[in-house]
Amino acid sequence: MILRKAHLEDSLQIKEIIDTFAEEKKVLARSQDDIEERIREFVVAEEKEIVGVIALRVYSHRLAEIRSLCVKKEYRGKSIGEKLVLFDIEEARNLGINKVFALTMEVSFFLHLGFKKIEKSELPDKKIWKDCIHCPFFPNCPEEAVIYCIDGKAF
Repeated sequence: MILRKAHLEDSLQIKEIIDTFAEEKKVLARSQDDIEERIREFVVAEEKEIVGVIALRVYSHRLAEIRSLCVKKEYRGKSIGEKLVLFDIEEARNLGINKVFALTMEVSFFLHLGFKKIEKSELPDKKIWKDCIHCPFFPNCPEEAVIYCIDGKAF
C-alpha cells in the first residue's frame, strides 16, 4: 500500500468512497466540484485501487482540520486510517502548522493517535459557518472535537 497526494484523475474514486460514508452520515458529503477544487487537500491510500482518503484543510498558520477520513470497509483493520492521519499530521508539521483538529464520532481512534478532546466551541467560527451549517445534524451535532498539538503546547 502506498500513500500519496491525490491527482485530479482520482476525484471520481475519492467521491465514491466519501459518498458511501456520507450515506451512513459518518462524514459530510462532498460534491465532485468541491473535491476537484480542493484536490490538493487530499491524500489517498492505494492498493491497486484507492482504498482510503483523507483531506487536510488549512485555516491558518496555527490550525488545520483533518476531514473526510474514509477507508473502504474491506480494508479496515489494516491501520490505513492511522497511516493517513499520521501522513496529514506530518504534512501540517512541514507547513509549520501548530495544531490539527477533527470533528468525529470515532473519538477513541483519534485519542489513540495522541489527540485530546476539546469543546467544539473552541473551534474557529469560520469552521462552523462554512461547513457545519450544511451538515444534516446541525445544530445538534453528535460529533466531538479532538485536537493534536504538534508543538506540544495546550490548545
